[in-house]
Amino acid sequence: MKLQHYLFVIFFFTLFAFSSCVENCLDHESMFRIRLELESSKSGLLTVKYNSKSGKNLVAKSEIVNTEGSQFVEFCLEEEPLDFKVYITESVEKVDLKVMSLLLENRNRQMFVEQEMFYLYFINSKDVQYNKKTNTYIFNPHKVDEENSYLGLRESLKKRLVKRLQL
Repeated sequence: MKLQHYLFVIFFFTLFAFSSCVENCLDHESMFRIRLELESSKSGLLTVKYNSKSGKNLVAKSEIVNTEGSQFVEFCLEEEPLDFKVYITESVEKVDLKVMSLLLENRNRQMFVEQEMFYLYFINSKDVQYNKKTNTYIFNPHKVDEENSYLGLRESLKKRLVKRLQL
């Protein structure tokens, strides 16, 4: 190939890589990002409710879809969380979630949790069952306005958040 073709290919891939990596929560007014890589049996709305340093109870929402492969679900939080819970909302059907990875990130630091370690950092409510063989969380049906099905932080993750991310 000619030098022009090589330059075009390099320019194209550089432009593609730059445009796909630039946009994320922390480039805007958000202080903290939670990114889950997961597989879902149903489409719906995933909600994160969190407590911040300032004592506010805040909410962030993101859509999930039923796809063949995994998907990334990102939450841009206004303030850094001290504690948070993940809910499936607007669903009255059973939903299976398989979490592949979790990224917690503020402007200066990151913490990455792999699939095998996820259950060590999260505790499920009584309406959520965990299948250790498949690493799947089963959110059972509930009434629309009830929020009984959630994943909450264990003390170990709360301590690591403060220590690792220096909240």
